[in-house]
Amino acid sequence: MEKIDRKYDLILFDLDGTIFDTAETILNSLRATIEYAGIRKLTKEEEWSFIGPPVLKSIKKYYPELSDEEIDKLVEYYRSYYIDNELLKAELFPGVLETIISLRDNGYKVALATYKIMKCVTPLFENKGMTKYFDSIRGSVAESGLTKADIMKLAMEDCKVTDVDRVCMVGDTEYDLRGAIACDMPFIGVTYGAGINNLTEEEKNYKKYIALVDRAEDILKYV
Repeated sequence: MEKIDRKYDLILFDLDGTIFDTAETILNSLRATIEYAGIRKLTKEEEWSFIGPPVLKSIKKYYPELSDEEIDKLVEYYRSYYIDNELLKAELFPGVLETIISLRDNGYKVALATYKIMKCVTPLFENKGMTKYFDSIRGSVAESGLTKADIMKLAMEDCKVTDVDRVCMVGDTEYDLRGAIACDMPFIGVTYGAGINNLTEEEKNYKKYIALVDRAEDILKYV
């Protein structure tokens, strides 16, 4: 095995669109929720924007006419449908497991930092045998108000890494990049997920935006 000259001590990974291909599982759950509620159907572009941010935030964005109580019921239905029908259908992206194993073999700590609620993260990771590869697994707790940056910082604390310049965030959406920016942390984007879109010029020119890669294995070139 070729040894890597480590630039970082800790690699943080997003989940949806970075480790697991969850797009169809999310979209299927979203469509079932909309049908259940009898509310307007979304365009394909609107549907895809649900991949990344918390579902509560997205529903509020596209259905401002709904009351808080109605939105809470939709979120509850969405999560129940997702867990019961779609969660365990997600598959690892090609090369992700091999990349994580290579990082660990070369002395890196590896952690998860995701908006996905832990009620979903824990059974998915256990079912797919991924828990053992991570030094920290951090997600959201329902309606906790945690930002992406908050979750990333909690993972850093778990791993006892304090220097953000020795940590690199890997993700597939603008929310991952914005979390890295909020932490002043290096960032690697992947193209095989939902896509990093709607960036400001300042975000596009973020000085610690290290690379945009097409394959999980290519992450190793930059860390």
